[in-house]
Amino acid sequence: MRRVKLFQPYVSWGAVWNVLKTLRSGQLAEGPQVKAFEKEFANFFGFEHVAAVNSGTAALEIAYDIAGIGEGDEVITPVLTCTATNIPLARRKANIVFADTAEDLNVNVEDVKRKITPQTKAIVFVHFGGNNRGLRELLEVSREKGIILIEDAAQAVGSDFWGKADFTCVSLQAIKALTSGDGGMLMCKSESDHQKAKRLRWFGYDREEKQKKGDTDLLEAGYKYHMNDIAGALGRGNLRVLPRIISHRKRLIEEYNIGGIVAYPWFALVITKDRDALREYLKDRGVESGMHHYRNDQYTIFGGRKIFPMMDELESQYLLLPLHMGVSVKDVRRITESVKEFNDTQS
Repeated sequence: MRRVKLFQPYVSWGAVWNVLKTLRSGQLAEGPQVKAFEKEFANFFGFEHVAAVNSGTAALEIAYDIAGIGEGDEVITPVLTCTATNIPLARRKANIVFADTAEDLNVNVEDVKRKITPQTKAIVFVHFGGNNRGLRELLEVSREKGIILIEDAAQAVGSDFWGKADFTCVSLQAIKALTSGDGGMLMCKSESDHQKAKRLRWFGYDREEKQKKGDTDLLEAGYKYHMNDIAGALGRGNLRVLPRIISHRKRLIEEYNIGGIVAYPWFALVITKDRDALREYLKDRGVESGMHHYRNDQYTIFGGRKIFPMMDELESQYLLLPLHMGVSVKDVRRITESVKEFNDTQS
Protein backbone atom coordinates (compact mmCIF):
# COMPACT_ATOMS: atom_id res chain seq x y z
CA MET A 1 0.00 0.00 0.00
CA ARG A 2 1.34 3.43 -0.97
CA ARG A 3 1.69 5.58 2.15
CA VAL A 4 1.12 9.34 2.00
CA LYS A 5 2.84 11.61 4.52
CA LEU A 6 1.11 14.68 5.94
CA PHE A 7 4.13 16.82 5.01
CA GLN A 8 7.15 16.05 2.84
CA PRO A 9 10.08 18.26 1.73
CA TYR A 10 10.57 18.83 -1.98
CA VAL A 11 14.00 19.58 -3.42
CA SER A 12 14.44 19.95 -7.18
CA TRP A 13 17.44 18.51 -9.03
CA GLY A 14 18.38 22.06 -9.95
CA ALA A 15 18.54 22.90 -6.25
CA VAL A 16 20.75 19.86 -5.61
CA TRP A 17 23.14 20.97 -8.35
CA ASN A 18 23.18 24.54 -7.04
CA VAL A 19 24.09 23.33 -3.56
CA LEU A 20 26.86 21.06 -4.87
CA LYS A 21 28.42 23.96 -6.79
CA THR A 22 28.18 26.20 -3.74
CA LEU A 23 29.78 23.60 -1.49
CA ARG A 24 32.76 23.49 -3.86
CA SER A 25 32.92 27.26 -4.32
CA GLY A 26 34.67 28.14 -1.07
CA GLN A 27 31.87 30.61 -0.21
CA LEU A 28 29.40 29.16 2.29
CA ALA A 29 28.42 32.16 4.40
CA GLU A 30 26.10 34.91 3.18
CA GLY A 31 27.31 35.89 -0.27
CA PRO A 32 26.35 35.88 -3.96
CA GLN A 33 23.81 33.08 -3.68
CA VAL A 34 21.83 34.93 -1.00
CA LYS A 35 21.92 38.20 -2.93
CA ALA A 36 20.76 36.45 -6.10
CA PHE A 37 18.01 34.60 -4.20
CA GLU A 38 16.71 37.87 -2.74
CA LYS A 39 16.60 39.47 -6.17
CA GLU A 40 14.97 36.49 -7.87
CA PHE A 41 12.41 36.10 -5.07
CA ALA A 42 11.55 39.81 -5.29
CA ASN A 43 11.16 39.63 -9.07
CA PHE A 44 9.07 36.47 -8.98
CA PHE A 45 6.53 37.84 -6.51
CA GLY A 46 6.77 41.53 -7.38
CA PHE A 47 8.22 42.75 -4.09
CA GLU A 48 10.54 45.74 -3.83
CA HIS A 49 12.26 45.31 -0.46
CA VAL A 50 13.29 41.73 0.39
CA ALA A 51 15.72 40.64 3.13
CA ALA A 52 16.72 36.97 3.38
CA VAL A 53 17.03 35.55 6.91
CA ASN A 54 17.63 32.13 8.43
CA SER A 55 14.00 31.37 9.37
CA GLY A 56 10.48 32.66 9.22
CA THR A 57 10.71 33.16 12.99
CA ALA A 58 13.73 35.43 12.48
CA ALA A 59 11.68 37.45 9.99
CA LEU A 60 8.97 37.90 12.62
CA GLU A 61 11.51 38.87 15.29
CA ILE A 62 12.98 41.58 13.06
CA ALA A 63 9.55 42.81 11.95
CA TYR A 64 8.45 43.17 15.58
CA ASP A 65 11.67 45.05 16.33
CA ILE A 66 11.26 47.49 13.45
CA ALA A 67 7.59 47.97 14.37
CA GLY A 68 8.82 49.05 17.81
CA ILE A 69 6.82 46.47 19.75
CA GLY A 70 7.98 46.43 23.34
CA GLU A 71 6.87 45.83 26.91
CA GLY A 72 3.18 46.56 27.45
CA ASP A 73 2.39 47.22 23.79
CA GLU A 74 -0.98 45.79 22.77
CA VAL A 75 -0.87 43.37 19.83
CA ILE A 76 -3.91 41.49 18.50
CA THR A 77 -3.00 38.08 17.11
CA PRO A 78 -4.80 34.79 16.28
CA VAL A 79 -5.24 32.25 19.03
CA LEU A 80 -4.66 29.45 16.49
CA THR A 81 -1.26 29.64 14.85
CA CYS A 82 2.26 28.26 15.08
CA THR A 83 3.71 29.34 18.43
CA ALA A 84 6.50 31.08 16.46
CA THR A 85 3.99 33.84 15.70
CA ASN A 86 3.57 34.75 19.34
CA ILE A 87 6.70 33.65 21.20
CA PRO A 88 8.64 36.76 20.04
CA LEU A 89 5.79 38.90 21.37
CA ALA A 90 5.93 37.14 24.73
CA ARG A 91 9.70 37.65 24.82
CA ARG A 92 9.14 41.38 24.31
CA LYS A 93 6.56 41.34 27.13
CA ALA A 94 3.94 42.72 24.79
CA ASN A 95 0.31 42.64 25.84
CA ILE A 96 -0.91 39.79 23.64
CA VAL A 97 -4.62 39.99 22.85
CA PHE A 98 -5.82 36.77 21.25
CA ALA A 99 -8.63 36.84 18.70
CA ASP A 100 -10.92 33.86 18.12
CA THR A 101 -10.78 31.72 15.00
CA ALA A 102 -13.51 31.50 12.37
CA GLU A 103 -14.97 28.32 10.90
CA ASP A 104 -12.14 28.07 8.33
CA LEU A 105 -9.53 28.32 11.14
CA ASN A 106 -8.31 31.75 9.97
CA VAL A 107 -8.75 34.61 12.43
CA ASN A 108 -12.24 35.98 13.09
CA VAL A 109 -12.03 39.51 11.67
CA GLU A 110 -15.06 40.72 13.62
CA ASP A 111 -13.43 39.57 16.86
CA VAL A 112 -10.27 41.47 15.92
CA LYS A 113 -12.34 44.62 15.33
CA ARG A 114 -14.08 44.22 18.69
CA LYS A 115 -10.74 43.98 20.48
CA ILE A 116 -9.12 47.07 18.95
CA THR A 117 -8.55 49.80 21.55
CA PRO A 118 -6.70 53.14 21.50
CA GLN A 119 -3.72 51.18 22.88
CA THR A 120 -3.57 48.68 19.97
CA LYS A 121 -0.16 49.06 18.36
CA ALA A 122 -0.21 46.18 15.88
CA ILE A 123 -2.33 43.41 14.40
CA VAL A 124 -0.82 40.13 13.20
CA PHE A 125 -2.62 38.36 10.36
CA VAL A 126 -1.74 34.69 9.88
CA HIS A 127 -2.38 32.90 6.58
CA PHE A 128 -3.30 29.61 8.26
CA GLY A 129 -2.53 26.97 5.65
CA GLY A 130 -2.09 29.75 3.10
CA ASN A 131 -5.69 30.95 3.52
CA ASN A 132 -5.89 34.70 2.79
CA ARG A 133 -9.52 35.20 3.94
CA GLY A 134 -9.67 38.26 6.18
CA LEU A 135 -6.54 40.02 4.95
CA ARG A 136 -8.38 42.59 2.82
CA GLU A 137 -10.63 43.57 5.71
CA LEU A 138 -7.73 43.94 8.15
CA LEU A 139 -5.76 45.99 5.63
CA GLU A 140 -8.67 48.46 5.55
CA VAL A 141 -9.05 48.48 9.33
CA SER A 142 -5.35 48.98 10.00
CA ARG A 143 -5.08 51.84 7.50
CA GLU A 144 -8.20 53.52 8.83
CA LYS A 145 -7.01 53.36 12.43
CA GLY A 146 -3.28 53.83 11.85
CA ILE A 147 -2.38 50.42 13.29
CA ILE A 148 0.66 48.47 12.09
CA LEU A 149 -0.30 45.29 10.22
CA ILE A 150 2.12 42.38 10.11
CA GLU A 151 1.53 39.33 7.91
CA ASP A 152 2.72 35.99 9.18
CA ALA A 153 2.81 34.57 5.66
CA ALA A 154 4.87 31.54 6.66
CA GLN A 155 2.46 29.24 4.79
CA ALA A 156 1.26 31.69 2.11
CA VAL A 157 3.49 30.90 -0.88
CA GLY A 158 1.02 29.80 -3.53
CA SER A 159 -1.76 32.07 -2.29
CA ASP A 160 -3.12 34.65 -4.72
CA PHE A 161 -3.32 37.52 -2.21
CA TRP A 162 -0.51 38.17 0.25
CA GLY A 163 2.43 40.48 0.91
CA LYS A 164 0.23 43.55 1.38
CA ALA A 165 0.94 44.52 4.99
CA ASP A 166 3.54 46.86 6.50
CA PHE A 167 5.70 43.79 7.09
CA THR A 168 5.37 40.34 5.54
CA CYS A 169 7.22 37.34 6.96
CA VAL A 170 7.73 34.17 4.90
CA SER A 171 9.04 30.80 6.02
CA LEU A 172 11.26 28.69 3.77
CA GLN A 173 11.45 25.86 6.29
CA ALA A 174 11.87 22.27 5.09
CA ILE A 175 8.23 21.34 4.48
CA LYS A 176 7.01 24.65 3.05
CA ALA A 177 5.90 24.95 -0.60
CA LEU A 178 9.17 26.76 -1.32
CA THR A 179 12.06 25.63 0.84
CA SER A 180 15.68 26.59 1.30
CA GLY A 181 16.14 23.82 3.87
CA ASP A 182 15.48 26.41 6.52
CA GLY A 183 15.20 30.12 6.00
CA GLY A 184 12.85 33.04 5.60
CA MET A 185 12.19 36.32 3.86
CA LEU A 186 11.12 39.66 5.33
CA MET A 187 9.38 42.14 3.06
CA CYS A 188 9.12 45.76 4.20
CA LYS A 189 7.10 48.55 2.63
CA SER A 190 9.70 51.29 3.11
CA GLU A 191 13.36 51.49 2.08
CA SER A 192 14.40 52.70 5.54
CA ASP A 193 12.74 49.68 7.20
CA HIS A 194 14.41 47.42 4.64
CA GLN A 195 17.84 48.83 5.42
CA LYS A 196 17.22 48.40 9.14
CA ALA A 197 16.14 44.79 8.55
CA LYS A 198 19.42 44.10 6.75
CA ARG A 199 21.35 45.58 9.69
CA LEU A 200 19.38 43.74 12.36
CA ARG A 201 19.88 40.37 10.66
CA TRP A 202 23.67 40.71 11.05
CA PHE A 203 24.42 42.02 14.55
CA GLY A 204 23.43 45.60 13.66
CA TYR A 205 26.16 46.07 11.06
CA ASP A 206 25.69 47.31 7.53
CA ARG A 207 27.38 44.20 6.13
CA GLU A 208 28.33 45.72 2.77
CA GLU A 209 29.79 48.81 4.39
CA LYS A 210 31.73 46.70 6.89
CA GLN A 211 33.15 44.54 4.11
CA LYS A 212 34.39 47.67 2.34
CA LYS A 213 35.71 49.62 5.33
CA GLY A 214 36.52 47.03 7.94
CA ASP A 215 35.02 47.56 11.39
CA THR A 216 32.21 50.12 11.64
CA ASP A 217 30.19 51.49 14.52
CA LEU A 218 27.16 49.66 15.93
CA LEU A 219 24.14 51.86 16.60
CA GLU A 220 21.60 49.13 17.36
CA ALA A 221 21.72 45.61 18.80
CA GLY A 222 21.03 43.08 16.07
CA TYR A 223 20.97 39.32 15.70
CA LYS A 224 22.77 36.58 13.79
CA TYR A 225 19.78 35.91 11.56
CA HIS A 226 21.28 36.15 8.09
CA MET A 227 20.89 33.40 5.48
CA ASN A 228 23.94 31.47 4.24
CA ASP A 229 24.82 30.68 0.64
CA ILE A 230 24.00 26.97 0.97
CA ALA A 231 20.40 27.85 1.86
CA GLY A 232 20.40 30.54 -0.83
CA ALA A 233 21.53 28.05 -3.47
CA LEU A 234 18.88 25.54 -2.40
CA GLY A 235 16.18 28.22 -2.43
CA ARG A 236 17.20 29.52 -5.88
CA GLY A 237 17.01 26.05 -7.40
CA ASN A 238 13.54 25.44 -5.96
CA LEU A 239 12.34 28.92 -6.94
CA ARG A 240 13.01 28.09 -10.60
CA VAL A 241 10.47 25.27 -10.47
CA LEU A 242 8.01 27.06 -8.19
CA PRO A 243 5.46 27.57 -11.01
CA ARG A 244 5.31 23.79 -11.37
CA ILE A 245 5.02 23.35 -7.58
CA ILE A 246 2.18 25.87 -7.36
CA SER A 247 0.44 24.37 -10.39
CA HIS A 248 0.57 20.89 -8.84
CA ARG A 249 -0.79 22.15 -5.54
CA LYS A 250 -3.64 23.96 -7.31
CA ARG A 251 -4.53 20.73 -9.12
CA LEU A 252 -4.66 18.90 -5.79
CA ILE A 253 -6.83 21.67 -4.32
CA GLU A 254 -9.27 21.28 -7.22
CA GLU A 255 -9.42 17.53 -6.66
CA TYR A 256 -10.00 17.94 -2.91
CA ASN A 257 -12.80 20.42 -3.66
CA ILE A 258 -14.41 17.96 -6.06
CA GLY A 259 -14.37 15.44 -3.22
CA GLY A 260 -16.07 17.93 -0.90
CA ILE A 261 -13.00 18.84 1.17
CA VAL A 262 -11.72 22.38 1.60
CA ALA A 263 -8.06 22.86 0.67
CA TYR A 264 -5.60 25.75 0.82
CA PRO A 265 -2.09 26.21 -0.65
CA TRP A 266 -0.42 24.33 2.22
CA PHE A 267 -2.90 21.71 3.41
CA ALA A 268 -6.42 20.33 3.06
CA LEU A 269 -8.81 20.59 5.98
CA VAL A 270 -11.65 18.47 7.28
CA ILE A 271 -13.86 19.26 10.26
CA THR A 272 -15.28 16.20 12.01
CA LYS A 273 -16.69 15.35 15.41
CA ASP A 274 -14.98 11.97 15.20
CA ARG A 275 -11.44 13.22 14.56
CA ASP A 276 -9.51 10.49 16.37
CA ALA A 277 -11.52 7.77 14.69
CA LEU A 278 -11.10 9.37 11.26
CA ARG A 279 -7.39 9.75 11.83
CA GLU A 280 -7.06 6.04 12.61
CA TYR A 281 -9.28 5.17 9.65
CA LEU A 282 -7.01 7.11 7.30
CA LYS A 283 -3.87 5.69 8.92
CA ASP A 284 -5.12 2.16 8.26
CA ARG A 285 -5.43 3.19 4.60
CA GLY A 286 -1.92 4.57 4.39
CA VAL A 287 -2.73 8.26 4.85
CA GLU A 288 -1.08 10.39 7.51
CA SER A 289 -3.06 13.28 9.00
CA GLY A 290 -2.77 15.51 12.04
CA MET A 291 -3.31 18.88 13.71
CA HIS A 292 0.23 20.34 13.47
CA HIS A 293 -0.65 23.70 15.12
CA TYR A 294 -2.67 24.22 18.29
CA ARG A 295 -4.42 27.02 20.14
CA ASN A 296 -1.73 29.17 21.73
CA ASP A 297 -3.65 30.14 24.87
CA GLN A 298 -3.16 26.61 26.20
CA TYR A 299 0.50 27.37 26.85
CA THR A 300 1.61 28.84 30.18
CA ILE A 301 3.80 31.51 28.58
CA PHE A 302 0.68 33.05 27.02
CA GLY A 303 -1.27 33.19 30.27
CA GLY A 304 -3.41 30.06 30.09
CA ARG A 305 -6.72 29.14 28.46
CA LYS A 306 -9.50 31.64 27.95
CA ILE A 307 -12.93 31.38 26.37
CA PHE A 308 -12.98 31.54 22.56
CA PRO A 309 -16.32 30.13 21.38
CA MET A 310 -15.30 28.97 17.90
CA MET A 311 -11.86 27.76 18.96
CA ASP A 312 -13.45 25.90 21.86
CA GLU A 313 -15.81 24.18 19.42
CA LEU A 314 -13.28 23.33 16.72
CA GLU A 315 -10.17 22.41 18.70
CA SER A 316 -11.19 18.75 18.87
CA GLN A 317 -12.61 18.65 15.33
CA TYR A 318 -10.07 19.94 12.80
CA LEU A 319 -7.80 17.57 10.92
CA LEU A 320 -5.18 18.47 8.32
CA LEU A 321 -4.70 16.30 5.23
CA PRO A 322 -1.68 15.96 2.87
CA LEU A 323 -1.11 18.46 0.05
CA HIS A 324 2.41 18.57 -1.39
CA MET A 325 4.60 17.42 -4.28
CA GLY A 326 4.64 13.89 -2.91
CA VAL A 327 0.85 13.64 -3.25
CA SER A 328 -0.75 12.64 -6.56
CA VAL A 329 -4.24 13.31 -7.88
CA LYS A 330 -4.86 9.59 -7.44
CA ASP A 331 -3.83 9.90 -3.78
CA VAL A 332 -6.29 12.76 -3.24
CA ARG A 333 -9.09 10.71 -4.78
CA ARG A 334 -8.24 7.87 -2.40
CA ILE A 335 -8.21 10.29 0.55
CA THR A 336 -11.53 11.93 -0.32
CA GLU A 337 -13.14 8.54 -0.94
CA SER A 338 -11.83 7.31 2.42
CA VAL A 339 -13.26 10.35 4.23
CA LYS A 340 -16.63 9.80 2.51
CA GLU A 341 -16.60 6.10 3.41
CA PHE A 342 -15.83 6.99 7.01
CA ASN A 343 -18.64 9.54 7.14
CA ASP A 344 -21.05 6.97 5.70
CA THR A 345 -20.17 4.51 8.46
CA GLN A 346 -20.88 7.18 11.09
CA SER A 347 -24.30 8.17 9.73
